[in-house]
Amino acid sequence: MDINDLDDLESSVKDLLSLAKIELEEKRLQQQRDEQIQQKVVEIRQRLEPLLQETERMLAKFGAGDFSDSVTRTKLEEKVADLRQKIADAPELAAQMVDRQMILNEERLIDERVAEQSARWRQALKDDLLEMIAEQEDFYSATDAAIAIRGYVHDLKAIGALEEVVDKLIEQINAYSEEGPVARLRGSHEQTLTFIYNKALENRSRVERAPNVQPRVRHRTSEKRPNPYAQLEGKVVIFGGHDRLETAVRNRLRESKVELVWCTAQSGPQIAEQAESHVASADLVLVMTGYTSHKLTDKAMQAAQRAGKSPEMINTTGVIRILEAIEYGLKSQLFARQVNHFSKPA
Repeated sequence: MDINDLDDLESSVKDLLSLAKIELEEKRLQQQRDEQIQQKVVEIRQRLEPLLQETERMLAKFGAGDFSDSVTRTKLEEKVADLRQKIADAPELAAQMVDRQMILNEERLIDERVAEQSARWRQALKDDLLEMIAEQEDFYSATDAAIAIRGYVHDLKAIGALEEVVDKLIEQINAYSEEGPVARLRGSHEQTLTFIYNKALENRSRVERAPNVQPRVRHRTSEKRPNPYAQLEGKVVIFGGHDRLETAVRNRLRESKVELVWCTAQSGPQIAEQAESHVASADLVLVMTGYTSHKLTDKAMQAAQRAGKSPEMINTTGVIRILEAIEYGLKSQLFARQVNHFSKPA
């Protein structure tokens, strides 16, 4: 085992611990959901029922005979009907309010995980850049390193490492300069890097085959910045959930190659038919039993049966659980295809 293996092991353990923390918190939020919904139902009814009673009393004073053509009477009737409907729909309205807040809480948890991964990746990037600088053994290649470094200014500033990297770059350039210490601070470290970067571009323009110094991926787990879902690809069809949940999941998958076809509980029959038509070509079919109608669930199950698919039933309304199901399902499909490919006779 070498230092790179230790780096990978440390990164994987920390990521696993972060994932475990998220799952525990997500479980706690889900367990609190029913209690919070009941509290919201009580709150909604406590606020709307007095308004309904007051409006009904006022409407009773508008006798049908004397006020048959009254615009105000018509508006009162409409308001009474509206308030009654909202009170009847209180459980659904409460669920929407609670789920909206849950999505915000879960997205915060995901952002915290990505932030931890990014911080580790940036520390590893700093080490890769310092090693890249140290490996340059002539003035021009040392100067050229500024071009690669400049692309990571934001990442280095985020962990307070820009000064250390630029100081190392200045030291390496001067070590191979035939004219003495030509590299020095010119304003801030970022301004200094920009100055050296422009000099490196001038140097490249003067030669036919210019150096192209780039950091190797030694300490980092990958060249790309962390995104837990960027490597996913495949077609996923989902039945159930609500529009805000769909938006949150789509945003998390926007850098992936996942084709997402989603029919929410609010979608009309045309969207449902379109989703059903995609089931046959889907890599993964999910049915959210925690937030869908029996009719939509039956349609999804029938479409899956016709296509010979086995849908995964998920009793949740949370972003994290949906993303986990998509990630696990698509990776399992990929692994199965790879096994089948290598098991075929030559």
